[in-house]
Amino acid sequence: MQASSHAGQSRERLPILDHQTSRRKVTRYGLFALLGAFTATSAVATYKMLYPTKVTGFGARVNAGTVQDIKTLLAGQKYVRNSEGRFYILPAAPDAAIAVYWKCVHLGCTVPAPSPALEGNIQCPCHGSLYNGQTGDLIHGPATHPLDYFKINIDNGAVIVDTSNVISRQSYSPDQTTKLG
Repeated sequence: MQASSHAGQSRERLPILDHQTSRRKVTRYGLFALLGAFTATSAVATYKMLYPTKVTGFGARVNAGTVQDIKTLLAGQKYVRNSEGRFYILPAAPDAAIAVYWKCVHLGCTVPAPSPALEGNIQCPCHGSLYNGQTGDLIHGPATHPLDYFKINIDNGAVIVDTSNVISRQSYSPDQTTKLG
């Protein structure tokens, strides 16, 4: 008996289904949803780009090692390569060093470390500019000035190179070095 009573009742439709929605409205709502998602994604990406959370490596202060480690490496292989900061530490004078940016000042090619085959000098592989392997000073072009350098600080026995400020120069000067003593 109960089965027959349910069969006689008509189903009530939900109020939302009573409204006819056109394809044009669905397309418009979909387009606005995509536009909103794109705008939100762009806003988040822009925020992350403008406010980086942590700057390390190139563009920040880089710990190159202890003074003793740097002295030992300079005595042995005549340079210290730091990939994180994109620089070489060179023995500019006895007990003093200079950190040179490894980008050629001519057209921006990455220069290799000082080579024993070139009497300890640095030669750009792109166009042949030759730099002094102890100071980064220009020997011959096509580059027009020495390799750019970074300021070195000694903090509690650690050699800290500030790669946030690339310093250009017209020639080498002993005041560009830092005493490791």
